[in-house]
Formats: sequence, structure tokens, C-alpha cells
Amino acid sequence: MMNYVGKRKKRRKRDPQAPRRPPSSFLLFCQDHYAQLKRENPNWSVVQVAKATGKMWSLTTDVEKQPYEQRAALLRAKYQEELEVYRRQRNNARKKCQVSARNKRRGKTESGKA
Repeated sequence: MMNYVGKRKKRRKRDPQAPRRPPSSFLLFCQDHYAQLKRENPNWSVVQVAKATGKMWSLTTDVEKQPYEQRAALLRAKYQEELEVYRRQRNNARKKCQVSARNKRRGKTESGKA
């Protein structure tokens, strides 16, 4: 087969109004320990710091992980609420747009009169 290059799917653009996904407990742990590791080892690259935080996380006991998991659960619950509100607003906007397009095709104005 010749040099076949498949079609690339276009990446869907993220809606700027959509809520951002919450960080996991591991990412919260990394945020807390990144600055400390970077301060102790200023010549380390980002990759080295990431490997060190990963190793620290795996050596951390479940009791020490508990605050991060609780914080992640709270952020996840808040995200779910924000996502429901966002989806409701988006669906309402779509319905309104569909109704106005239908009225436009029928020759009606916003007040419903021709």
C-alpha cells in the first residue's frame, strides 16, 4: 500500500461558556506539591517533577489521600450542578432558535402575526 494518509477528524471546539471539568484527587495533590518540589530542586524539568509527584502519590497512604479525594468529590458535585444548568440553558436557547427559524419560514414575526 502506498503512503496512505487517512482523513483527520476535525476537533470540535470547546464552548467557552461550558463549565470546566474538575481536577482529580491526584491533580489536586500535584498542585499542592509541585511548588515545594520545584523549590527543593530548581534545576528539575517539568517531567522530573511530574515523575516525583507520581511516585509520592503512589507511596501516600489512603488516610493521607483522603483530604484530596474529599475535595475532588466536592468539586465533582459542584461541576455536575453547573453542567446541568449549562445544559438546560443551551437546550432552551436551541429550542428558541428552532421556533424562531420555523416562524421565519412561515412568515411570522416575533409577536406571532403575519
